[in-house]
Amino acid sequence: MTNIRHILVSNDDGIEAHGLHVLEEALSLIPGFRVTVVAPSDQQSASSHALTLTAPLRILDAGENRYAVTGTPTDSVLVAMEKILKEDPPDIVMSGINHGPNMGEDVIYSGTVAAAMEGTMCGLPSYALSLAKWHPTDFSGAADFLVEHLSSILEFPLRKATLMNINLPDGPIENFKGIRVTNLGSRVYQNVITDQVDPHGRPYFWIGGSGPLWQRDAGTDYCACEEGFVSLTPLMVDLTHYGLQQEMKTMEMDFD
Repeated sequence: MTNIRHILVSNDDGIEAHGLHVLEEALSLIPGFRVTVVAPSDQQSASSHALTLTAPLRILDAGENRYAVTGTPTDSVLVAMEKILKEDPPDIVMSGINHGPNMGEDVIYSGTVAAAMEGTMCGLPSYALSLAKWHPTDFSGAADFLVEHLSSILEFPLRKATLMNINLPDGPIENFKGIRVTNLGSRVYQNVITDQVDPHGRPYFWIGGSGPLWQRDAGTDYCACEEGFVSLTPLMVDLTHYGLQQEMKTMEMDFD
């Protein structure tokens, strides 16, 4: 009998996001999976790994095997693991498909990546998926790619405390050129904070910007997606810089 793997699906765009529905449908077409969705009840982009500590969390019924949590992506995965699926734990966590890229330094801000990282911290193989276009219009290629290739991607064993960050091109599968294993790129945002004035003439600020300028370094997630490839970037929870740690050993001392 085929081993059915239970997948917990979450995101940061909210329970009704189109990318989430695309991921659900793609998984339903792949034999051997069953899915439970536990996602934020509303938009939580750029929430990073925030936990809600100053307000109550509520679980809302969003359909068969679908639940909305009134909190962040991290809240959603944690509530799923500790409450909703405590007696029926998942085997894998998948977060996405995000409406926009999660590449380079943006993985630090990303709620999509944070949901997958929370899955990793719970001891599960975890994957963050994003459509690598700022205003995505066509998820069809991403869906077709997942149906055709996700099973083989899942066969690669992730090490403890690691996760996989996947960025997929916008557009039909015919435009996809292949898969590249990448490292994080680097970007600089322009005009990140804009000055605005409300109807009463009072100034305020809005964080947004006009989009980043990317360094075109070979082997990065940005370059792979820009050239039409699916980018697979392994990430890890441990942020220790081990090389620098060893260099800093000369700073150690004992106080008498």
